[in-house]
Amino acid sequence: MNRKVIAASAAGLVLLGAAYLGGSQYAGQAVEKTMLKQHEWISKLPYFIVKSHSYQRGWLSSTEVTTLQVNPELYRFLIEKEGETLPTFEVTYTNHIQHGPLPLLTRLNPIPYKAVVTTEFKYSAETEKFLAKFFGEQKPISIENRISFNDDGVMKISVPSFDYEEALSGVKAKWQGLDATLSYGGDFNRMQFNADVPGLSGEAKEKGSFALQGLSIRLNQSKGINGIMIGSNTAKIAQFAFDMREGNPLKLKLENLVYQGKVDEQGDFINGSAQIDLTKLILNDKPYGPAVMIAQANHLHGKTLAKISDEVTLLQKQKLSREQLTEALGKLAKEQGLPLLQNDPEFAIKKLEVKLPDGKIHFSGSVGLKGFVEADLEKPVDLVNKLDAQADFAVPRKVVETLVMWQARNMFSGIGSSEGGQVNHDDIDFLASQFVEGQINKLADQNLIRVNGDLLSAKASLKGGKFILNDIAVPLPWDQPAAE
Repeated sequence: MNRKVIAASAAGLVLLGAAYLGGSQYAGQAVEKTMLKQHEWISKLPYFIVKSHSYQRGWLSSTEVTTLQVNPELYRFLIEKEGETLPTFEVTYTNHIQHGPLPLLTRLNPIPYKAVVTTEFKYSAETEKFLAKFFGEQKPISIENRISFNDDGVMKISVPSFDYEEALSGVKAKWQGLDATLSYGGDFNRMQFNADVPGLSGEAKEKGSFALQGLSIRLNQSKGINGIMIGSNTAKIAQFAFDMREGNPLKLKLENLVYQGKVDEQGDFINGSAQIDLTKLILNDKPYGPAVMIAQANHLHGKTLAKISDEVTLLQKQKLSREQLTEALGKLAKEQGLPLLQNDPEFAIKKLEVKLPDGKIHFSGSVGLKGFVEADLEKPVDLVNKLDAQADFAVPRKVVETLVMWQARNMFSGIGSSEGGQVNHDDIDFLASQFVEGQINKLADQNLIRVNGDLLSAKASLKGGKFILNDIAVPLPWDQPAAE
C-alpha cells in the first residue's frame, strides 16, 4: 500500500513538474512578444536611438540586452560647437526575465505573473568608478517589472541613499534616495506614476550650499478617444534653499512650491489647465509670496493635436539643422495646424498674483479666435476682427521703480568699472526714480495707465475689431483717416 502511495505521489510530482515546465515554456513564448512590444514602444520615443538589441529565450528564463543612445537632436543646439565632435551618451541594460506562471515562488510569493523582469545596467569603467564614490557596493539603480497575463504591469524603481564627503576639498553631498512606482496598461494606453525624493543637499567649502526637501511627483493619465493622453499630474517641493557665497552672493529659500496640471476632453476637443502655487520665497532676506498662477488652453482640436505630436516626434528623429527644423515646423503648422485655429481656441492666464515687499502684482488676460477661416491668414484686418482678447493688470509704483533701479545699476556699474571709477548707487537710484516718475506722468496723461495712489493699473479689450483701453475707445491704425 505504501509503495502504491509513494508511486502515485512521485507520478503526481512528475506530472506537476511537467505541467509547470510546459506552462513556463508557454509563458516564455508569450512574454517574448510582450517584451518586444515594450521595446518597440521605447524605440518610437523621440528621446532614444536603439544601437543594438538581442533577445535570448530559455525554458524558465530569458535575457534581453539593449543599448540605447540619447538622441543627439535633443541637445545638439545647446552644446554643439563648430569644429568639435558632438558627444554621445549611451546606456546598455540587460533584462533578466523570469517566466511565469509563478516566477516569485522562490521568494515565497505565490501570486501568478506572466513574467518578472529585473534590469541590470552596464556602465563604462570610468563611470562605474565615479558612481562607486557615492554608492559604494550598492547598485546605483534597481528596477523590477512585474507583468500580468493581460500585459498590464507594475514597475518598481529605487535609487539607494548615500552620504558623501571629501575631507580635503570640503565637498559634501547627501542623497536620501528615490522610490518610484509606474503602473501601465499593456498597450501603454494608461499610466500612473508616483515618485518620492525625501531630500538632496550639497555643500562646497566657502563657496555655497543647497538643500532640497520633499520632492514628489504624481501622474495619472490614460489615452482619450482623440489619441491624446488625458488626466492629471502634480509636482511638489516642500523646501529648497540655495546659498552662493562667491562672486555675486545670492541667498534664496522657497517653501511649498506646487504644480498641478490637468488635461481632459469634451468630444472632439481638448482642454488643459496648469496651476502653480508658492507659499513663500525669501530672496536675499526679502520675503516674497504667496504667489499663484492659473493658465488655461481650451477648445483645442484633439485629432489635430495628436497628429502634430506624431509628426514632431518624427522630425526629432531626423538629423536636421536649426534652419531645417524651423522650416519643417513652420510647414507642419501651416499644413496640419489650421484646424486648431478654425475651432475657436482660447488661451488665458486666469490669475497671476504675487505678493511683494512693496505690494502685490495682479494680472489676468485671455485671447480667443472665433470664426477663423484660412483666407484670414492673407488678410490681417479680418484676422484682428475675429480676435477676442482682454487684459487687466495692477502693479505697485515701487515695484516699477525697483526694477528700473536694478537695470540702471547694472548698466552704469559696467560703465564705471570699465573706466576705472565707481558709480554712486544713490545717484543712480535718484536718476532712475525721476525717470520713472516722468514716464508715469506721461503715460497717465495719455490715459495709457491709471494712477491710484501708489498703484498703477490698466485694462484693455479687443473684440469685433474695437480696441478699448481704460474705458476709452482707441481707433486702430486702419480705422483712422489717411493723412494728406
